Amino acid sequence: MTAEFRAPNLHVPNRGDLDAAARGAWSMLPSRKSMLFLGGLAATVAVGMIEWPVAAAIGVGTALAGRSGSEREASSTSSTSGSGDKA
Repeated sequence: MTAEFRAPNLHVPNRGDLDAAARGAWSMLPSRKSMLFLGGLAATVAVGMIEWPVAAAIGVGTALAGRSGSEREASSTSSTSGSGDKA
């Protein structure tokens, strides 16, 4: 009986893997304007100006309003660009 050691085959990420991961992370972040708003909202909670449930409701409401606004803009842009000139 002999002991046998096998080195594990480890995948070391290369620069392309790291770049792809960084791009994926950046794409998930909100816009700079949204980050400032949410940071200010968090600061008002930390200082005690508003309670956290109120801040959570404001944040969720703002996110939902922004989402529906961007969907509305996209649908109005696509409907106006597809109409063409009928004059």
